[in-house]
Amino acid sequence: MTAATDPNTPSSCRVDAGPWAAPMGYQQESMPLPREVESLSKKTKMSSRVGGARHSVTLALVICIFVASYSLLDIDDLLLRVQTSLGYIPSATAQTQQLGATTSVSKTLAASQCQGGMQRNSSTDREGREDQQLADEDDDSATCVGRRIYIYKLPPQFNQKLIENCENQQGWARMCDDLSNQGLGAPFDVPESDPSAHLLLPTSAWYKTNQFSLELLFHERLKKYPCLTENPERATMSYIPFYSALDLTPKLFEPSVAVRDRLSERLVGWLQSNSHWERSRGNKHVMVLGRIVWDYVRPEKASQPSSWGNALVSLPEFWNVTKLSIERNPWDSEQMAVPYPTSFHPSSDAEMVAWQSTIRTAQRDKLVVFVGSPRHNKVPGTELRHELMRQCNSTNRSENNNNNNTMSQASASNQNSRCTMVLCNVVKCALNPQAPIRAFLESVFCLQPPGDSATRKSLFDCLLAGAIPVLFDNMTAAKQYQWHLPRDTASYAITIDPKHVVAGELDVANKLLEVPKEVIATMQATIIDMLPRLIYKKPGPKLFEQSLTSSKDAFDHTIDHLLQKIHAHVTI
Repeated sequence: MTAATDPNTPSSCRVDAGPWAAPMGYQQESMPLPREVESLSKKTKMSSRVGGARHSVTLALVICIFVASYSLLDIDDLLLRVQTSLGYIPSATAQTQQLGATTSVSKTLAASQCQGGMQRNSSTDREGREDQQLADEDDDSATCVGRRIYIYKLPPQFNQKLIENCENQQGWARMCDDLSNQGLGAPFDVPESDPSAHLLLPTSAWYKTNQFSLELLFHERLKKYPCLTENPERATMSYIPFYSALDLTPKLFEPSVAVRDRLSERLVGWLQSNSHWERSRGNKHVMVLGRIVWDYVRPEKASQPSSWGNALVSLPEFWNVTKLSIERNPWDSEQMAVPYPTSFHPSSDAEMVAWQSTIRTAQRDKLVVFVGSPRHNKVPGTELRHELMRQCNSTNRSENNNNNNTMSQASASNQNSRCTMVLCNVVKCALNPQAPIRAFLESVFCLQPPGDSATRKSLFDCLLAGAIPVLFDNMTAAKQYQWHLPRDTASYAITIDPKHVVAGELDVANKLLEVPKEVIATMQATIIDMLPRLIYKKPGPKLFEQSLTSSKDAFDHTIDHLLQKIHAHVTI
């Protein structure tokens, strides 16, 4: 019995073989053809007669073995990989045209090649029709070729129940408010008397978004993704909607590591009972971690109460899964950092353009601003932050630089406001996010020293307001957000060696006064242009009705790069 006649032959070797089958150039003489392939049939019949029956059967067997080898891959995805390996990467339009031109022909040819002209049994016919019906239900649009995503239907204990149990969670006092409005948080309530009230428009786009709400935001956006599939075997990528930050945050200071790990280990058990997971072993899978990745990398066997975080990322079952987080380990290829959520969530391109106009015309009469809180001596980077705050508080003023070619726009307009501070331990920035945004709008530069870790939500609040970040560690941006920020850090930020600052050898404000105004203007333009891909639009059906024409935000760019990453890892 050959692969062509074996009733256990994979379905991709039957009538629903993918579009890659058409270019093989083989057609059995005994297989009736539809009109659209009649001319092709005549040519292949001639070839078949010359070649002889033995060559035909051998070729059919080789094709079936080849197809069976890749039966677990998305056929559309396989076609894209073949083209990529040959140096041809089709555009979305070209993929659509190609799919339409090859689908009917390739399915007929594939059926003939795999069956070898022999009688198919009724069970094979039935399985082929059922597989094709399921594929057609998934493929509403040819634009979804190579872009289908499957969302696991996890039990509610891994996501929805964590939201419902938000009351009185230790370590996250306002958890219920922060998770409201699909993870956007509570709307801004800026009084009319606040100077920023007339700037933060439209009011419907501004929310008190928590920096750890990324899991919920991402999931809500993905629910409206236009290329979802209910068939995991046809998915290019599979998403695990586990709200790890909602589970871990209230337990961070829990002495028992078993308690911290419990839900993560239950997730492993549930996934191992799923056939799709078992076949993939985590490959072509993605999950979102709402906190910095260092909160999830405790060694699996470390059981001391002093060990920080849980062991989710350390579990070998998740090694092959791509992890998205607000701060990654740059030495792990399966981790990628995505922007912190900010407070701005537009519903349309018009709202985005209006905000870009606001920051473009902002009156920036301060040179530099620091938004943050003092740090205790045991926290890394405390010395740098302390020195920056000391310099900002200093009453010593540098002499004016009268060279117009090197005078910054801030120093030229207001020498008495070189550096300002917004102390979040006093202002309560999480409850009053309009305060940091207003300060950034009034400043040309913003200081971004590392905090509890290398990255800061403040970096993205600063960019949101059009201020130029001053960085002191390449782990803050350059090695983190490679899918969203320009590779050339100097195009949008100033980088300063922290050793010279801590040693008292460099005054940061004086250094910034030396930046030419032409350079400042170019950097500001770069920030304004890249801003759409740094923010997360508001989830909702209206957004996705316009998804083919609207600009791409941080979520869209993340999805695009995830799919590219997966395609690049598939080899023929």
